[in-house]
Amino acid sequence: MMISLLVVVTPTQAEWVRTGADTAQGVIHYFDSETMQKEDHFRKVWALSSHDKMQIGGYHSVKTLFEFDCAEERVRSQTMLLYSGVKASGDVVGAHHKEKPEDWFDFPPDSIFNVIATIVCAK
Repeated sequence: MMISLLVVVTPTQAEWVRTGADTAQGVIHYFDSETMQKEDHFRKVWALSSHDKMQIGGYHSVKTLFEFDCAEERVRSQTMLLYSGVKASGDVVGAHHKEKPEDWFDFPPDSIFNVIATIVCAK
């Protein structure tokens, strides 16, 4: 099951773009503009948070598939993968996929989500 999930949800060639909105010391945020999916005013995009120190749970980075509603300026997550190495390297040490994505949530103007939405919603 885990292997089939990874095949389905992992982009083949990630082109990670640093957001510049690093919310905490030792964490760098990226998103993958190359594999973005667009449908009407919705955008699906992979985001990556890479930590310089091992986190509780045995991971260095988290890659999450987010869906943005550009018309309503809100977001929700669908899939999350935890990696043992920085910048989504090493082994996958945890995964979570939501068949029915969680509720949408609004994001403040100074958030990582706003930085990503500003870019992907313009495309």
